[in-house]
Formats: sequence, structure tokens, C-alpha cells
Amino acid sequence: MSYDKKGRLDDLVIFPGEQEVEKYVYTPGIHGYDFAKGLKEGKILGMKCKDGKIYVPPKTFCPDFTQGEIIEIKDEWILVSYTIVYQDMYRNKLDNPKVIGVIKPKNAESGLIHLLNIPLDKLDIGIKVKPVFRPENERKGIINDIMYFELA
Repeated sequence: MSYDKKGRLDDLVIFPGEQEVEKYVYTPGIHGYDFAKGLKEGKILGMKCKDGKIYVPPKTFCPDFTQGEIIEIKDEWILVSYTIVYQDMYRNKLDNPKVIGVIKPKNAESGLIHLLNIPLDKLDIGIKVKPVFRPENERKGIINDIMYFELA
């Protein structure tokens, strides 16, 4: 079976009005709060498990169901994969393509998906990158406190 995209997002039918919904609150858990606090401080935190494996962002439990140790990730970051985006979500052509990458610390089992600020001719799997944070007074404790990753 194939999927053929028909139309554009702005062609969707909209039904004006209000719909009553219950208040939704997302709780990221204790380590999610640690991760967010770290971002606000300009740090990226991960979890180091007893077997030495590191996970970013931190997990609630290690795979062996033990508690790990929250650590600051100071390792170099490696670009594992990337894609180049030429259209916005409405299928309009972007003046400047955006690059989204999968980035992980050198010695970690997992990593982040984030925006890259790297010239297209410099993109390559395995290059070293580093995070660039917003100025301290603009940080909110969210993933977008990291503006992008650039060449290290």
C-alpha cells in the first residue's frame, strides 16, 4: 500500500468554535526536571548506569532496572545522522535549507535530535559538533535553550 499526500495543510477543513477539554499537564519525571534545569544552566545532563553506559537525556531507570547517576555531559558530540529540509510544514520552499541532526556524545548509547548550523559542504557523518546555548537570560529550561549544534 502506498501513501499519496493530497493537498496542503492549509487546505484542511476547519470547524470554528470551542471544545471543552480537561486540563492536560505533562510531568517529565524527576530526571526530566534535572535535564531541564541543566539546560537552563547551559549544561546537558545524562545518566551513567552501573554498567558504564551513558544515556542522554537521562532515563528514569537504567536497562537493568537500577538507578543511575546524573552526570554532566562534557564529552565531544558526534553527528550520527542528518537530513536536509528544503520545505516548511506547509510545503513552501525555504530560502535557506535547515539541517536536522541526530547527535550523541562520543561515549553514549543515545543522544538528541536537534537543529544544526553547519554549512552543507561540511556535513558528514562522524564530524564533531558542540551545542550553542541561548544567552543565560533567555533560557527557560527547555530543549530550545540549545539554539543549534555547530562544528566543534
